Amino acid sequence: MSQTYTTTALVLKRRDHNEYDRLFCLYTKDYGKIDVLAKGTKKIVSKLNPYLEPFYLIKVMIAKGKVFDKLANCNLIKPYQNLRQDLFGFALINYLSEVIDGLIHGQTMSSDKFELLINTLDILEEEISNSDKERLLMLANIFNLKLLNLLGYQPEVKRCLNCHRGILLPKNVFDFSHGGIICEQCKKVCLIEDYILVSDQVIKLLQLAQEKDLDFFSNLGIDQDTIKKFNQIVYKLLLVNMERPLKSIEFIKKL
Repeated sequence: MSQTYTTTALVLKRRDHNEYDRLFCLYTKDYGKIDVLAKGTKKIVSKLNPYLEPFYLIKVMIAKGKVFDKLANCNLIKPYQNLRQDLFGFALINYLSEVIDGLIHGQTMSSDKFELLINTLDILEEEISNSDKERLLMLANIFNLKLLNLLGYQPEVKRCLNCHRGILLPKNVFDFSHGGIICEQCKKVCLIEDYILVSDQVIKLLQLAQEKDLDFFSNLGIDQDTIKKFNQIVYKLLLVNMERPLKSIEFIKKL
């Protein structure tokens, strides 16, 4: 059995380990989320340091170890420079990183989720200088909603969760305790603190976010109120499934 393996990875975060080393959390195409030991990377002269910045897309060679696998070599594929040089763009990177770290656990095959993330970053990299902040956050949250779907947390947005009829009437609500849309006639089953009113436009955006590729939304005309409500719903869905607040979104709200 080979003692080394290669894969494509995004750097999520790092922490110090011993006097000269660091542990890096990588989100990889082939092995899911892994921690690898990078020897000597606390030293300025380390040849690996230039390639291990947060959310750099890199090609890595990793050697198997007894406690931690060790980073043997890496090469830069894409630095997402536009996002990293923009304050709001960098905040979005941290937001996506925190979501991935909170929702994805362990070494599981994740090529579909990884490719979805790379596609999202590529689009955000192009859009960062052309779109307003709320729309950029919407694009990030479309990724988050798709990720929830892939992980089995897909909210029901096409029919009422209680009566199972198609959504036809106005004044529907999104109920977070049930995980989807409840029609006006069934609203009595909801706890008032666990739902919000949603317009037909918001429901349509939720449906499109589940069905369409991300590039579909780049030039789609959507009013600001609909975008804001969509972002609110996805963020609360994340809170329900992660069971902890996201520090990055609090920073985004201040920008």
